[in-house]
Amino acid sequence: MNKIPEVMKHSQLLKRLVLDQKTVEDQGRIEQLCLNTQSHQVIGFICKSGIFGKQKKVFAWKQIETIGTDATLVNGDSTQESLDEFNNTVNIIGNEVWTDTGEKVGLIVEYLLNIKTGAVVNYLFKSNGWRGVLNNIYLLPPEAVSSAGNKRVIVVNSSIENPQCYTEGVTQKIGLVQDFLQEDLVKTREHINVAKREAKKLLVGFQETAKVVKEQAQEKAQVVTEQAKQKVEEFQSKSTEKKSRKSKQTSNDFSTKIQEVTAEAKEKIDGVKSQWGKNSNISKDDRENSIDDLQIHQ
Repeated sequence: MNKIPEVMKHSQLLKRLVLDQKTVEDQGRIEQLCLNTQSHQVIGFICKSGIFGKQKKVFAWKQIETIGTDATLVNGDSTQESLDEFNNTVNIIGNEVWTDTGEKVGLIVEYLLNIKTGAVVNYLFKSNGWRGVLNNIYLLPPEAVSSAGNKRVIVVNSSIENPQCYTEGVTQKIGLVQDFLQEDLVKTREHINVAKREAKKLLVGFQETAKVVKEQAQEKAQVVTEQAKQKVEEFQSKSTEKKSRKSKQTSNDFSTKIQEVTAEAKEKIDGVKSQWGKNSNISKDDRENSIDDLQIHQ
């Protein structure tokens, strides 16, 4: 929502819609502000309404309830007596500016007023190159005006020897900048708080994730360790079994060899005995000695 600045140009109030606060009836649009040049106070304004704007209504400044961005709300009705009174006020816009020493300075082109009180904050005049002052717009304090008529105003010479150049909207811009900075500060704090909360959430999430990853790593390491242990046990078992089979095979082979040699020796002995039995000329003692020699040889 746009904020209405405290100080506005008189031209910014012109052509604004005026509504009755209670009935919300259209009262017309602001045609003219009624300025008292003695007190430098806007005492009211005149509205025009109806076809071609022929109907006039006047409201005192104190009747204003609210000045908004789109409309001005007023309380009370317009009176003809007030209209007659306000018609005698001066419209200072376009009046020539003269010094009390008789020098022409420029023209009144605008004035700034406090919308809460209707008081003139500054008149604005455009220089005509007086004393080398460039053709810019300058501030003219209300207290510098000594008198005012329908065509001219006279100002104290010493009050405008070094006039201050007017930068349009400087008052409003300063207010807007302050509001913007304040609003930006609030938003920045909100963003910081949001960032802190998000960072905290991320940290908690990271810690939980790290915990899960650690547990998974431990479980996997345990599984790998168990698998490695199982592999080692299987290898040892197979190695022992292989050694046992090889040792048994060697023992069986050795036993078989002994049996073969024994059988072969027995066959030879039996053959010798048979041969000797046939040869009766060999004495018994010689046969026994020969057999013993054969056995010893084998």
